[in-house]
Amino acid sequence: MSENRPDLSTLTGPQLVRAFLAEIDKPRTTPAEKAAFFDFKAQVFAALAERGGNPDAAAAAERARADRDRILSQIATGETLSGGGL
Repeated sequence: MSENRPDLSTLTGPQLVRAFLAEIDKPRTTPAEKAAFFDFKAQVFAALAERGGNPDAAAAAERARADRDRILSQIATGETLSGGGL
């Protein structure tokens, strides 16, 4: 996941789509990288939904947040089981 992403609030709809497409095919090998991608996806689709009142984009954002939360929960469970954590 690119750490140098632009501020999504400054992007137009087409620019949001291009930013998302630029990230979609990048390899993600760790659960944290996958969670970060789903977080980014949720942000992009939430911005699209907010700007255009698009219920499909809002639903996509919600699914991405659910995927992110599922992965983060698995990470937390794995850390708890292995004795790791913060």
